[in-house]
Amino acid sequence: MADVKLNVALFYKRLNLLIKSWKDGNGPDVESLQSTGGILLVAGNTDESNPYKKTGALQTFLLGYEFPSTLTFITHDSVTFLCSESKAKILTPLAKPRSSDLDPDDNLKVDVKVIVKPKDPTAATEAMETVLASMEEVSSKDQKLGRLLKDKYTGKFVDEWNSFLKTKGKEALVEQAADISPGVSVILATKDAQEIEYTEVACQMAHKLMSVLCNQMTNLIETEKKITHEKLGDLIEGKLEDANLWKGAKYAPDFDNTYADLCYTPIIQSGGEYDLRTSAQSTTERLKDTGIILASLGIRYKSYCSNVSRTIMIDPHPTQEANYKYLLELQKFALEAMKEDVAAKDFFSTVKSKVATDRAELESRLPKSFGFSLGIEFRDSFLTLSPKCSRVLKENMIFSLILSFADIEDPFDSSKTYSLQLIDTVRVGKEGSTIVCDGLKELSHIAFFFNDKPSKSKNGKSQNAGKSTAASPTKKSSSPRKGGAAVVTTSRKGRLRNDGKEIDNEATAKRKIHQKELAERRQEEGLSKYAEDDGTGKGSEVKQWKRFESFPRERDLPSAVASLRIIVDTNKRSFILPINGFAVPFHINTLKNVVKQEEGDYTVLRFMLVAPGQITGKKEDTPFEDPNATFIRGLTYRSTDNEHMNEVYKKVTDLKKAVLKREKDQAEKADVVDQDQLIPITHRRPIKMLDINVRPAFDVKRQAGDVEIHTNGIRYQSTIRSDHRIDILFNNIKHIFFQPCDQELIVILHIHFKSPIFIGKKKTKDIQFYREASEATFDETGNRKRRRQNNGGDEDEIEAEQEERKKRAELNKHFKSFADKIADASDGRLEVDMPFRELGFQGVPFRSSVLLQPTTECLVHLIEPPFLVVTLTEVEVAHLERIQYGLKNFDLVFVFKDFTKTPIHINTIPSGQIENVKEWIDSCDIPFSEGPVNLNWTAIMKTVTDDPYEFFKEGGWSFLNSQSDEEDEDGNSDDEDSAFEVSDDIYESSSDDSDSASDFDESASDSSGSSASGAASGSGSEALDWSDQEKQAARADQNKKKGAAESSSKNKKGKKGRDPSDDDDSDVSIDSEEEAKKQKKKKAPARKR
Repeated sequence: MADVKLNVALFYKRLNLLIKSWKDGNGPDVESLQSTGGILLVAGNTDESNPYKKTGALQTFLLGYEFPSTLTFITHDSVTFLCSESKAKILTPLAKPRSSDLDPDDNLKVDVKVIVKPKDPTAATEAMETVLASMEEVSSKDQKLGRLLKDKYTGKFVDEWNSFLKTKGKEALVEQAADISPGVSVILATKDAQEIEYTEVACQMAHKLMSVLCNQMTNLIETEKKITHEKLGDLIEGKLEDANLWKGAKYAPDFDNTYADLCYTPIIQSGGEYDLRTSAQSTTERLKDTGIILASLGIRYKSYCSNVSRTIMIDPHPTQEANYKYLLELQKFALEAMKEDVAAKDFFSTVKSKVATDRAELESRLPKSFGFSLGIEFRDSFLTLSPKCSRVLKENMIFSLILSFADIEDPFDSSKTYSLQLIDTVRVGKEGSTIVCDGLKELSHIAFFFNDKPSKSKNGKSQNAGKSTAASPTKKSSSPRKGGAAVVTTSRKGRLRNDGKEIDNEATAKRKIHQKELAERRQEEGLSKYAEDDGTGKGSEVKQWKRFESFPRERDLPSAVASLRIIVDTNKRSFILPINGFAVPFHINTLKNVVKQEEGDYTVLRFMLVAPGQITGKKEDTPFEDPNATFIRGLTYRSTDNEHMNEVYKKVTDLKKAVLKREKDQAEKADVVDQDQLIPITHRRPIKMLDINVRPAFDVKRQAGDVEIHTNGIRYQSTIRSDHRIDILFNNIKHIFFQPCDQELIVILHIHFKSPIFIGKKKTKDIQFYREASEATFDETGNRKRRRQNNGGDEDEIEAEQEERKKRAELNKHFKSFADKIADASDGRLEVDMPFRELGFQGVPFRSSVLLQPTTECLVHLIEPPFLVVTLTEVEVAHLERIQYGLKNFDLVFVFKDFTKTPIHINTIPSGQIENVKEWIDSCDIPFSEGPVNLNWTAIMKTVTDDPYEFFKEGGWSFLNSQSDEEDEDGNSDDEDSAFEVSDDIYESSSDDSDSASDFDESASDSSGSSASGAASGSGSEALDWSDQEKQAARADQNKKKGAAESSSKNKKGKKGRDPSDDDDSDVSIDSEEEAKKQKKKKAPARKR
């Protein structure tokens, strides 16, 4: 909440409305409120099992946000907040409003106080005593306190407040408070312009999702795919986070779909069993392809809720159509009857009387309530459209209008029943109510025909067999319970992004026990594995000092050294510098960089040499034979022979680049293993798959080829070029995956290697054979489902779609068969794995968000490069980062058992997937932990590899869990503080390792040298002078020191060098190690992290 800014003007506007309604309101609902002198709101930790509480609703109404672990005390002339320091910073602007924030027409003067509750117990008691004094002042005037008695909060903040009251003997003061819930409900029920706008956006988003559901469901029925109600609801829930779905939407000037959440998990019901209560939930039964389907969903935008439900009819009977048409007629009548100054119970009686008059047989099928007030709370139980509610409707009240007929005898089967339901979000007006966002409910929109037998509509015209007659269906969902509690479902993907539903407590408890067992097992394995370690760690690489020899003897020096000029010997990979009349050779590996600079008629060359403790890193990072010896760190030469100096500069830089490139190529080939020779099949024709594309390709242009199965491996041969051949041996295949083209554009056979191979000049650990699933374009206008009024259809389009599905099925079968044959040919060494799309989740493993799918042994992304294959058996632990209330996504880190491997980061996973990810990781027997911030894994892994046994001896990975445990113990009131007070170096810093990069990197362009030297302009402003270089060294040293995982030092000192203007006019200057040590005594200003 650190970046939250409150709307001060809106706060005072709504506060004045609350106080005026409190003072001047009339009616039985506000009597209890008027009898009080102060309103006490004590909010504890966020309750994910019941996110809809009136305390939070009143906070959101006034402040625009819900503030957990905060006490609010409101009187007629003052408002007092008691909260943590981080929340106090957000609330402070309310205490000092500008004149522009106050309405000049309001004469109400309110004093706002923000009191910080410190962590120190003594200071916290003093802060709470200030609030208690205000409460006693109200009590002294023979006035009661007002509370929202139904709201039950828990947490550290609430416990401390209750303990304080008990200590002071003031429990009775709070226990005798009056319940003001009805009065608050009436005040919140009438919406202002901004609240109505947010509700309209929520309704428009809900209708958009309902349209998506219609297309999704009709496609499933048309293609005869099986899916459960629960799974279909989860699919639609996932669409809320699909940015592409909301791209271009202009529901409001500042519309942002990330402010939206589901009020409850969408629920689908079909098959004759329907639950029309608001506490209904999906079942695990399969979606039926005939009969009546009910669908409901609700979206909350910027805390304001909407609710919509539709009936979808598949091959309906004429009597079912007639009953639904009457339901539409009844809704129209209800909207006219629902207007200002009408009591809720009178409205109920009016609607029920119409049904009794028109269709008496349907009167008993009506619900017991026709809806409820809708707003920040999903369901306000104090304001319902029922025969027991005498409250009067007012203009700009928002209701969820619920009309339904339950358990009507099924005309197709008398032993079964069906139900019809129609729910919309409506706004009360003076002369009637209006639907906030209407649509998707006409019979032509929700009736579909897939039967081979023609079905007759009202006008008697038969519908074509096999064609749907509508464009959009709807669904029934699990609505919140009374009081706003979210409904529990057993769906793996049922967890909402922010609100969260109740998770199965038993399953969660079992998972915690299992995770504890896994963590203990990892700890025991670590201690056992590294018990005999020598303390250096197997993964730590001890860098060896390398000796470079330029010229073994003096006579091997070139004769040109007699001229005492700078000589570059490419063959010996050395350069020779004249120093005090002697020719001194230097190997190119001793050179860090060379800088050319123009100074008047002179060209200056500065040779920066490698020495301990320089920018390249710490002294121990660069091994030397004797690090304590005296080193030459730099030499400066200047000459008026500009042509020669430019030539020397070019030769040195070219030589350095060539050496670095050679070393890089050698390092790249270090892990490449020479494969055995492929043994071709000679006694018969090999099994072959023709016309296959390969990734990575030999050339930029895509080429097709054939894949053959041989004795000990497979071979890819391009059909265009004979030299484009790839041999893959079974003994080098680690995983083989088959991914069908369902919901994708390509079908894939993917191979992940044990050791990388070269394809052309590219080193790769993955190769992929694929074929496009569709090569022809087809109509994507969404008009495949023809409405009932259209008696004909585009037969060519239907035939093309059928051919498309047939082709995809054949491709899947062909590739799967070939993959199985590869596994058979490997004599049991390989097993074909296949991704589980239903378990997939979105994440960013590289630069873009992709769908990551678990397989039996791995987590993969195979659709487009770069590919991701994480072998789960190689994972030591998993860690979930950025697990904080209010964040829309989190990160996942996999740490491998081979500690020398860099941990894999998967970023920006939607928070709605967190329970699915946890459950999947737990099912793979991988211990996981979670924390509120990103960690510096480079520093952590260095600590682990330095001494693994000591690491496990001190608790191993338990420190990851301790981070989240500390957050839980502090409560939500301190979440914000902890996130910004971290100084430990295990948290990710902004250290930049680029300082240590060489100026001769291969990626540097050839023109970089001329750029650094100022080209022909003679300007030296682009080159680094000594001072700049030493400052850069200071920053690098500071960042390098931050690399230790256990270090907590903050403001490290750097080193500052001398300015080159201090040099004398000599042509050669030598900086010794002793001089450098003296310079390091000068402290550079510490940079704040």
